Amino acid sequence: MRSILVIDDEHPTLVMFALLLEALGYDVITAADGAAGLAAFERHRPALVLTDIKMPGIDGLEVLRRIKAQSPATEVIVITGHGDVDLAMAALNLKASDFIDKPISQAALQTALRRSEERIGRLAASDNPAQVRHTADAIVLEITGTFSGAFRCDLTDAGKPLFTHAPGVTDKPLLINVSECASINGAGITSLGRIIQEARGQGRAVAIACPPENFRRVFTASGLTRLASLHESEMQATQALRARVG
Repeated sequence: MRSILVIDDEHPTLVMFALLLEALGYDVITAADGAAGLAAFERHRPALVLTDIKMPGIDGLEVLRRIKAQSPATEVIVITGHGDVDLAMAALNLKASDFIDKPISQAALQTALRRSEERIGRLAASDNPAQVRHTADAIVLEITGTFSGAFRCDLTDAGKPLFTHAPGVTDKPLLINVSECASINGAGITSLGRIIQEARGQGRAVAIACPPENFRRVFTASGLTRLASLHESEMQATQALRARVG
């Protein structure tokens, strides 16, 4: 049974989370404010933390910052107000793993938890957060883990740049495929912007496939959709690229 720490200053919400997460099989640790949450994290060191952002005293962003400073691998999911993309972006810049909006739906919570569990599993297996593969239609940058600017070096083969390391792909478009379990922080978004600009500078069409709806909102708010078309699936993105280069 995996432990999860839940931090929220609203008691009814905290009780709701405890009941739901216990039903999902988690050992739930609760804290009623940021200070108590940090103390509980020190005692228990759970692999998963769920924290509200807006709390009196030590708010969720500061909780996130301190937890990540102590334990970078801990999966921290933050709870934001409905449609508050600015706070979500701030949390991702502090390396939050994911975010969900209030009012919380069970489906959104379970999706965020599943994504975090998959990332924990990938980390244990030492999987790379991004790989490059080639299809008949495109160079595909597959993002499967936590992607940040620090991983730009992984997008090369034998020291050769992303767009020249395989024969016969000199004019292929670029498809960035963000998997269900991926997480992208602010540095990762900046890195993606540079990669897209590089591809566009070579005259390549670029499309992004991203099933998680919350990250599609972030990509739009960050301006990536001004550089590349955004789609819900790899199939839709591939069809859009075919239409553009056909």
